[in-house]
Amino acid sequence: MKLTNGDIYNARESLMALLEEKMPVAISFKVAKLANKFNVELKTIEDVKNGLIKKYGKPDEKGRVSVPQDSPEFDKFVEEFNELMEQTVEMVVDKIKLSEDLSIEPKTLMALEKFVEV
Repeated sequence: MKLTNGDIYNARESLMALLEEKMPVAISFKVAKLANKFNVELKTIEDVKNGLIKKYGKPDEKGRVSVPQDSPEFDKFVEEFNELMEQTVEMVVDKIKLSEDLSIEPKTLMALEKFVEV
């Protein structure tokens, strides 16, 4: 399956929420495998994002580096971050069939639409 880094990045919280749900063991196993595949890509995405923050950010009084919206470098940061999110990756992912009686918030399903079916 061809995905963008943005697909993966935006689905991470919803996938973590899905991991908290009780499901049959076979479905739980597939969800766990998907999460593990995502974690590999997410580490790279986070490393690059943190590099951009260091490149364009400034440390605050506590030494934490950030890129404030009013910073002259903010637009450059956003441009490069968006470019990162648009990069495509190829992942071997099978859609996960979820049970219809599983209670999941719609916003969680929206973020996972490419990866699950009901």
